[in-house]
Amino acid sequence: MTAPSRPSLVERLRGVWRRLLDLQDSPHRIALGVLIGTMVAYQPIVGVQMIVGALVCRIIGANVVASLPMAWITNPVTIVPIYFATYKLGVVFTGGELSYDDIRAIFDSIAALGFWNGVVQGYRFLAGIFWPMVVGGTLVGVANGVLFYVVVRRLVARYQAVRTTAARGA
Repeated sequence: MTAPSRPSLVERLRGVWRRLLDLQDSPHRIALGVLIGTMVAYQPIVGVQMIVGALVCRIIGANVVASLPMAWITNPVTIVPIYFATYKLGVVFTGGELSYDDIRAIFDSIAALGFWNGVVQGYRFLAGIFWPMVVGGTLVGVANGVLFYVVVRRLVARYQAVRTTAARGA
């Protein structure tokens, strides 16, 4: 007997997208949740991005569920290049400098420490480069968030209109 195959990355992303489209909320609130989740994803707050995104969504009335998957923009595969890019952009405005190899070596050494020690050392490292990453992450997060907001709002509105028309016709 063969084990069931795991869904591919593309299939899993489609599932997330379908769940976003099926949320019972206004296109604006869903898209706003995506915008907030995207903005938070680029911030140097590893481990609490989903919590911060959910709290911001609750405060401003955005869809909390729509914000959650966006926090995974920064994941173990993408975190070093994304944080390096946001750091480099932030350095333009705040000063300071580390190379990509420096940051990668630091993240690799933190990853080898285990979860709790890694979290502690990770936050110590991030404290030293925090403000450039916040500035760069805010710029990238706002730019991507606004783009995602426009696209998601239009697609959700179109999907909901088609779904409503189909329900009336059935």
